[in-house]
Amino acid sequence: MTSQQPESTHGDVVEEHGHGHSVAAWAGVGTCLVGFLVLCLAVVFTNLVSGIVGGVIILASLVVSYGLAKAGYGVKNSKGEPVGVGRARH
Repeated sequence: MTSQQPESTHGDVVEEHGHGHSVAAWAGVGTCLVGFLVLCLAVVFTNLVSGIVGGVIILASLVVSYGLAKAGYGVKNSKGEPVGVGRARH
């Protein structure tokens, strides 16, 4: 590598592209995992009501993720601009 080329790190790539590292993405995944846990327990204990509740929680994770993304907590802010991109493009 010559001294004229900037050294690229993984942090640069994450800041440039986002890759889903946002509050909206983590909240959606966390909510979905809770829903799958409830659904798995419903299968083990053969409980239909818990199965329906688990399914509703999984669907609610989509609403949570979408709502937070629209509120500005996603990879793009509420104005539609990418968050974390501060480098000049070559």
